[in-house]
Amino acid sequence: MLGMKEYEQDYIDACRSRIESQVAVFHEVAQAARDHGDADVSGLEGALESLEYEYFNNMLIVLDGYFVDRLRGVEGKDGNALNEVRVLVRSLMENGGTVMADPTIGLDPSRSVLRLEVGAPVTLTLQQYRRISDAFLREIESRFSRAED
Repeated sequence: MLGMKEYEQDYIDACRSRIESQVAVFHEVAQAARDHGDADVSGLEGALESLEYEYFNNMLIVLDGYFVDRLRGVEGKDGNALNEVRVLVRSLMENGGTVMADPTIGLDPSRSVLRLEVGAPVTLTLQQYRRISDAFLREIESRFSRAED
């Protein structure tokens, strides 16, 4: 596929809807596990925490995948949420889940959405994923949205 300089708003909305559904499924499963009162749940919270990190780290890769062909020239290199997702996904896929530096992007942790420093582990919670996915999609709409004809 060629690089994308714009996405139709219907596509962006559909991606947002899939993300919301996937977040809701995680929340429902976690709540159902916590509400299951007649089982031995001594290790439940630790297991749910591990599941949460794995699930939302993978959901970040999915989010990036929806827009993987976005043109870097349109995305910019100013440390925006698109850059942050790009760095975090690359860190998950190529650096064992530890935030790596990208010298081509001006990503300042103090101004980023998640404020993760180089060398920090990428272990996203539901709340962190919501923040970064919302910021990412707002930036997609701002830079890449195309009105329907």
